[in-house]
Amino acid sequence: MSQISSEYFHPSEVIKDIMPADLRGMNVVFINMPLRESARPNTTPEGPLLLATNLRKNYSVNASIIDLNAYRIKDEDAQKRGLPWGRHKTPAEAETLIRKHFDVHGEPDLVAFSGKITTFRWQQILAQIIRQILPNVFLVTGGGLATELKTHLFSYIPEFDGVAHSEGDDIIIKIAYDAITIKQIGLTNALNSGKLSPYCIGEISDRQRFLYAGDRPLDLDKLPHADLELLKEDVFSHKILE
Repeated sequence: MSQISSEYFHPSEVIKDIMPADLRGMNVVFINMPLRESARPNTTPEGPLLLATNLRKNYSVNASIIDLNAYRIKDEDAQKRGLPWGRHKTPAEAETLIRKHFDVHGEPDLVAFSGKITTFRWQQILAQIIRQILPNVFLVTGGGLATELKTHLFSYIPEFDGVAHSEGDDIIIKIAYDAITIKQIGLTNALNSGKLSPYCIGEISDRQRFLYAGDRPLDLDKLPHADLELLKEDVFSHKILE
């Protein structure tokens, strides 16, 4: 049974006692979902970039990004479908990229999706792929889809451990803390310790779930600018920014 508290905590209060030493050496992978296939990709995934940069520079986390929206493959299939800029990767091609990324960067302690509400189907597919590769990894989603559906998303994509709505700049620190705490001492001990408060909402469909309530950061000056080096090239040496 889920237990959603009505008491509000600004995430900056929740994370104030989380130190860089608590997260140092963690491995976090952000996966940005593909957007409209008929459009040329013309923007970087600013949200994941900002979160990954903050984790790396302020908390010594090994954060990396897979930007699935960066790919438009020009081949016979794209021509047949009338896609002048090319097509998305297929789910199988995306899985190959994800597996290679994990091989190169190491097994993640946390996998975080980011995507608009139009990426629902992609998130369904990729959540299943992540669970096949890493059955026990802490898997969360944020962005437009998560903000719109919140706990309802667990019914549609039961592979998720957590849903993070609204601004993620502060709350990503707590998400990372929960992920590494569970990995280090186990879910039962983590629950009993109180360390997963206040965002663990109890069991939904036989799995402990987390609803992370983000908010605007109180001090933007503490947040580093997005590091575009994180998108310079993928693990197959594809130049993402070109």
